[in-house]
Amino acid sequence: MNALEEKSNNIAQNHHKSKILTDEQSKLVQKKLNKFMLGIFICRDGGDVLFSYQIDPTLKIDLISNFIAALSMFGEENVGQIKRIFIEGLDVEMNIVSKYGLISVFFFRPNMVKNHLEEEAEILLDRFYSIFKEPIEQGKTNLGIFLKFEEELCLCVLNYLRKLSLY
Repeated sequence: MNALEEKSNNIAQNHHKSKILTDEQSKLVQKKLNKFMLGIFICRDGGDVLFSYQIDPTLKIDLISNFIAALSMFGEENVGQIKRIFIEGLDVEMNIVSKYGLISVFFFRPNMVKNHLEEEAEILLDRFYSIFKEPIEQGKTNLGIFLKFEEELCLCVLNYLRKLSLY
């Protein structure tokens, strides 16, 4: 495991302390993430992972991103129609949003409340693109560039909890 992967794993597993959220908000976000989410990644439509936040270490993000990218080879209109995939044996659902030549995939447990999920996933991808438009368009793939998006992810989760009246 390289140093960047190790840092990324430590952030997810050590409950990264947010600079934007209060301690109470951070604990709530982490509690909900651990209860319902298994991970998230954003990749190029070719499969190159740009950002990932992995809660369940058994997920093989690189393999799954390549699988989703292979689906995109059937045409953007087909991937755009794939909104959710359920993997029965693993008891995992995936929510997929494709936009800007990027694909975001949320892994969650089937018992998670899915109200507004599609909308929030799109907001998150819009935010990612607006923050990193230049390096994305330049084709940069250095994961260190995109690590700071973790703060935005926490804010999006908190906003989602507000929409669900859980915060």
